[in-house]
Amino acid sequence: MRHRRKILLAIALGLIPALHFAAKSSGAVGKFLDPDHLGVNGTVWVANRGTHTIRGFDAATGETVATINMAALSQPGDLAYAKRKLYVAEEFGVPPAIAIVDADTGVIFKRIFTGPRPHHVHASVGGNLIAYGVFGTNKVGIIDTHTDTLLGEWQASTNVAARSHAGVFSPDGHIVYVANDVVNELAAVDPLTGELLWTMTVPSAHELVVTHNGKIAYVSCRADNKLRIVDLEEHEIVQEIELRPLPDTLQLSANEKLLTVGLRGTPAQIAVLDTETLTFDIVTIGSTGTVAGHQWTSPNGHFTFASFEGPGAGVAVIEHGENNVVLDILGYPGRPHGVTFARP
Repeated sequence: MRHRRKILLAIALGLIPALHFAAKSSGAVGKFLDPDHLGVNGTVWVANRGTHTIRGFDAATGETVATINMAALSQPGDLAYAKRKLYVAEEFGVPPAIAIVDADTGVIFKRIFTGPRPHHVHASVGGNLIAYGVFGTNKVGIIDTHTDTLLGEWQASTNVAARSHAGVFSPDGHIVYVANDVVNELAAVDPLTGELLWTMTVPSAHELVVTHNGKIAYVSCRADNKLRIVDLEEHEIVQEIELRPLPDTLQLSANEKLLTVGLRGTPAQIAVLDTETLTFDIVTIGSTGTVAGHQWTSPNGHFTFASFEGPGAGVAVIEHGENNVVLDILGYPGRPHGVTFARP
């Protein structure tokens, strides 16, 4: 099985040609894989709320690179990669913190203690800044990755009832857009000064991803079972897509033609959306009783690593194409959740 997994993943990443080799995994019938995939070298890192660890998987083989113990009972929920470091949200740590881990050695060399429940973690383009939602409050935290210091936990809403869930940077890093759960709000904040630049109504805003030109955001609206497309210049919603159940995390391919959306219903599923036609496929990645976590989609849009918890918990490797085949499951018992990618 281990040898077969290496072959399947190497084919998916373009490291070896797919000559007359069809993939079958987890009961799904595979297809002849495209031999022209671009190879990607690096490590897929996953945070596990159930085991209080993070684990790295070699992206080319699926083999475990390292498993790192985080703070006891801290339930690390998400992580982001920047400047050869992993920024891990120890959401229920005592006290809660963003732990900073050397991605090469696995050494935890610093913790930045935060407000309650540091939640979804995102890096700016180039990795100069890290943002995390201070979940349960109306704040977003910003870390300078050069000095590994906290610039501030800024108010992302004038409404104290807001649950600032996630902060995502504009391409130039001058704005962090914050989804304020519960109060139906998308906010724009200056990450360096904390100035609240503007807010707009986006019902049930939960997570988001911003296009490369900085003009459009795809916003998952979990409580409404919808994906909303927002014009960030005009501050208006330009499109709504019914996308059930419970859409959450989002990832865009580099050419922005493919968008993956984690769905929080059961069984664990990922929506794969064509951004030109706004049509989508639903890919089931787990059995009954499973729930999807986060996902990482390769820049070329050829594959996605998606975590899920429940029976057979782990990371599904999805090869995109005509049928969105699940190539394999990388086992990681517990509650695997946040996913990021580290280049060598």
